[in-house]
Amino acid sequence: MRLYTVEEAQAALAEIIPVLERVRAAYVELRALQASLAADVRGASGDGHLLADPWQQGGENRVEDLNQELQRGARELDLRGVELKDPEKGLVDFFHKRDGRVVYLCFLLGEPRIEYWHELHAGFAGRQRLQER
Repeated sequence: MRLYTVEEAQAALAEIIPVLERVRAAYVELRALQASLAADVRGASGDGHLLADPWQQGGENRVEDLNQELQRGARELDLRGVELKDPEKGLVDFFHKRDGRVVYLCFLLGEPRIEYWHELHAGFAGRQRLQER
């Protein structure tokens, strides 16, 4: 397990953010394709129209490509010691030592910088500002 200082995690964002953006885009497109496929199996969405044509742009191959992109992104993050928590939101955690115990530094895509931390078991709902001690 790699422990990040706040400064190291902040500096790593320059390389992490593009990965998160790719992962989020792949995840959102994959979910849309899955919804379209499910609607296609049922016949259509509630209004009688497919959400998207699941077979355009490669169909099954596109689903596989998106799954591979998700796996690739998760692997890139894992190799850096960063945990992907929510691919749709772009939520990641960095291991960090705070007051003698290991916690997470928490980053959500779109935030200007790393400003939050939480206990390992607390999750997103337990986020606290870094300045509060």
